[in-house]
Amino acid sequence: MLTQVLINSLEFAEQSLEIHDKIRASNLPGLRDVLFSDRGELEYHLVGGRAGREKLSLRLKVHGTLDLICQRCLGEMAYPVEVDRYFELVKDESAVPESDMDDDEIDYLVVDPKLDVAALLEQEILLSLPLALRHDGECGADGFQAKEQKPNPFRVLEGLKASTKNQN
Repeated sequence: MLTQVLINSLEFAEQSLEIHDKIRASNLPGLRDVLFSDRGELEYHLVGGRAGREKLSLRLKVHGTLDLICQRCLGEMAYPVEVDRYFELVKDESAVPESDMDDDEIDYLVVDPKLDVAALLEQEILLSLPLALRHDGECGADGFQAKEQKPNPFRVLEGLKASTKNQN
């Protein structure tokens, strides 16, 4: 089991600290419903800092591959995870500027003296996943199969037309 990593988000940002580590999919219990297997491993980088004179921030980057469940065939699906989130720290929810509520560029995070890094990773990974995870191609009885190229129906008709002309 993973040793829980707790940080004081305010001190982490004020001191411009960094955490760079790897975490196994099996250590993220909130992902269990979408995982086909717990073989995946993710690399993450959490950096604290300042955005201007008064704004404190965290930047979270996560990348790796997870073995997820295809919602169509229920088979294994390797899914690349790429998360890059920027958070401005606020003392409480009332400190989030109303004008920025719909801004997708900036997320706000309430200062937490015991911020669970794994829980933050898990939350951001789940938010980055599509609603219905499916293979890009067709799914078959044995799981994923690439889409077969079907003949163009107009070419088939053209061929039939040409063959009937030759017979007359």
